[in-house]
Amino acid sequence: MSEDAVTVVRRWFAALERGEPAPELCDPEIEIRNWDDAPITGPYFGHEGVRQWWAEVADAIDDLRFELEHIEAIDDHRCLTIQQLAGRFRLTGIEVRGAWAAIVTIRDDKILKAIGYASPGRARRAADLE
Repeated sequence: MSEDAVTVVRRWFAALERGEPAPELCDPEIEIRNWDDAPITGPYFGHEGVRQWWAEVADAIDDLRFELEHIEAIDDHRCLTIQQLAGRFRLTGIEVRGAWAAIVTIRDDKILKAIGYASPGRARRAADLE
């Protein structure tokens, strides 16, 4: 029996909050991408891309903390998430804390896409256009 999209996405975020990129929870064709002026944009593809994305995030930020703040189903296969990242930039020592939104798509109980947006409003508008 298939899990609903919210459950699948929560499982992946729980792994991220533990500091694990969890490629085993991702579809082999996963795509991770953020908005153009995000600090880490991507795109990243496949399980190796998941590992590379997480390594780049962890390389840039010490004491990395990743928190899912909000999740809602858009439809049977997509969720809107709002998450927060906190830590300290490795190069400057400056504390960082920032929230952004994403549309996360699942296929066969695995994460297929995680597309980041600078704000929840932008993510909502993108969800209406897809």
